[in-house]
Amino acid sequence: MQIAIERERVRTETLHRRDALTSEERTRLSQRIVDSTARWIQREGFDAVMLYLNMRSEVETTGLLEGLLNSGKQVCAPVVDTERLELVPRRIQNLKTEVVRHPYGMLEPNAACPIFPTEHLQLIVVPGIAFDCNGYRLGYGKGFYDRFLAKCPHAVAIGLAYQMQLVEDTFPQAWDVPVQHIFTETGRIEI
Repeated sequence: MQIAIERERVRTETLHRRDALTSEERTRLSQRIVDSTARWIQREGFDAVMLYLNMRSEVETTGLLEGLLNSGKQVCAPVVDTERLELVPRRIQNLKTEVVRHPYGMLEPNAACPIFPTEHLQLIVVPGIAFDCNGYRLGYGKGFYDRFLAKCPHAVAIGLAYQMQLVEDTFPQAWDVPVQHIFTETGRIEI
């Protein structure tokens, strides 16, 4: 019970700090994070990438998505299946015509976008409210990404975060799946 309380405390405090950023600060910091991430993706040669479409005060990913599409990468984003409680990757080829708003508030590919086979994913870019130095993350508490990452052990998972989202401990649980790298405005942290 104490761990659940600690996780919620870290989640609340970190989300409060993240939400306190102005939209200008978020955009400026996100651009630095995205630029660094895009260079690393190109250098590492990833061709099939799933990334989240940002909502609320998350690191903004639109520029990364557009850059990956322009460089010929296969890009998908998750669709939240609330009945099965899982993420379904769907390929996006046109950001302007193939994205809709989910009832939870986030953007996602529309139903016409083809489902992308998880076994072909090479890189998964995940959001988070807080990340620790071991690559564990706290999200919104529904476990969608942890369940999805567990099904994709062959893919590299990275997190995008503002430096202030890094915390000493996220109090990970047995089902939590860590990322291998975290990108912040100050650079890449290899786990």
